[in-house]
Amino acid sequence: MASAKLGVGVIGCGTVGGGVVKLLVSEKDHLVRKTGVAVELRRAADLDPEKRAATGLPASVLTADAASLLAEPGIDVVVEVIGGVQPAQSFIETALAAGKHVVTANKELIAKKGPELFALARKHGVTLHFEASACGGIPVIHAFGQSLAANRFEKILGIVNGTTNFILTKMHRAGAEFADVLAEAQRLGYAEADPTADVDGHDAAYKLAILAAMAFDSHFDYREIHTEGIRSISARDIAIAKDYGFVIKLLAIGAAHDDGRVELRVHPVLVPKEHPLAAVSDSFNAVFARGNYVGDVMFYGRGAGALPTASAIVGDIIDLAMHQRGGGTSPRMNFGTLNKAVVPMGEVKSQYYLRLDVRDRPGVLAAIAKIFADFRVSISAVTQEEATGASVELVIFTHEVTEADFQKAVAEIRKLDVVVGVRALIRTQV
Repeated sequence: MASAKLGVGVIGCGTVGGGVVKLLVSEKDHLVRKTGVAVELRRAADLDPEKRAATGLPASVLTADAASLLAEPGIDVVVEVIGGVQPAQSFIETALAAGKHVVTANKELIAKKGPELFALARKHGVTLHFEASACGGIPVIHAFGQSLAANRFEKILGIVNGTTNFILTKMHRAGAEFADVLAEAQRLGYAEADPTADVDGHDAAYKLAILAAMAFDSHFDYREIHTEGIRSISARDIAIAKDYGFVIKLLAIGAAHDDGRVELRVHPVLVPKEHPLAAVSDSFNAVFARGNYVGDVMFYGRGAGALPTASAIVGDIIDLAMHQRGGGTSPRMNFGTLNKAVVPMGEVKSQYYLRLDVRDRPGVLAAIAKIFADFRVSISAVTQEEATGASVELVIFTHEVTEADFQKAVAEIRKLDVVVGVRALIRTQV
């Protein structure tokens, strides 16, 4: 029987909060055996009475008033799972200032306000844990912060948004267009009614800011991350990628440069089918990393969902029960101490896939090749489809070149009167 106790309060009884409540209640005895501490759920707060009722908790444990939960002396750990910046930030700041540990899954808040919140936690001698903020149930934060902390990372590549991965997987398998698959994803609950954060890459950028801070030991402003989504990906691009041995994925990419700067970018990539990330399908997430001692490692699993995310949150609570119950901060908070610069996107080097519609006339390829030569772009492969009318499709793959030079070349190519349109531009190197 455990003599020590750890009181927990949960703010937010929605999908993830409900999962946390379920785990804390159903696994209570298991947690005692794991930690030697009685982890007790003492209060759960939500403004929505239906969400409160859905937890199955007695009325004495439930409240609509998060402030009363934060003020309760018997609560040692506050779990925040309401999302967004406000009022989540105010709740967390109040908890930390009161000497309570905090566990959150809030990637937007950590990406935008992380340094201030971690400084406040250190000031008051408590821990702010955030394992679930990056990849749901995948324990990548713990790995970067502790298990792999001896490594200096060369590169991280992540499929960190389940919605976009589901959409791209479905497009790959069925040859369907983006709009049709997005509508299906919304019907199935994989995509929100407003899918902007997912399909335009913002969710992945928040998560990359967090992962990069852990991997490269520096705070990064999420606004400096070059971000593109998947709205422009067509069934035609998927089919061509497949023919050439690629799978299109939305990747979050971080890469260390020898001069101390770091590349940070989120965009679609043609991933070679032999790369481990190419096999990550449906709504699964994965993070591939290369460390100077460990070499290549990959973390794979459910990046969202009630129980996978709750699993990571309860894992953070277990860490607190075992190591910081009486106060003190976790070594996982000792990151982001440096201030590394982000490499401007124009300096980033990639290989490219370019798809054009051009007029079926002699000399078209020569005109395009001349522009590429003028901007130091080397072509590795060209495919021209049979003409079906006045125009013909041209598919070009390049060798490695800087983003700035390639974009300048494409801008000039667009001006050619023989170019009907630039249909796709996707990077191919990982």
